[in-house]
Amino acid sequence: MLDPGGIANWSVTYVDWSEGKWHPRSFRARDITYQVMKNIAYIDESPHFTSDAKRTVVITPCMLNGSKRSCYLFARKFFPETQDRLIQLYSNFTIF
Repeated sequence: MLDPGGIANWSVTYVDWSEGKWHPRSFRARDITYQVMKNIAYIDESPHFTSDAKRTVVITPCMLNGSKRSCYLFARKFFPETQDRLIQLYSNFTIF
């Protein structure tokens, strides 16, 4: 399905595919740092690979009501052991 205009240029969920495997990266407790949370929360550009044969990469800013905003509200693939660390860091973390 092609959507030339796009419904929205941002996603609610961050997924780390950097390991190049069949599944996205899973975060362990040792991976959860303030810097990791900040890096995810401050991503404000979204790469989009077109669905045609050229697979062109289009990078656009994430916008909400005309203002550049963070692209993601949630991140995926956290092991249960990360819960306490996430709660501890998040309680002292703001993105705006």
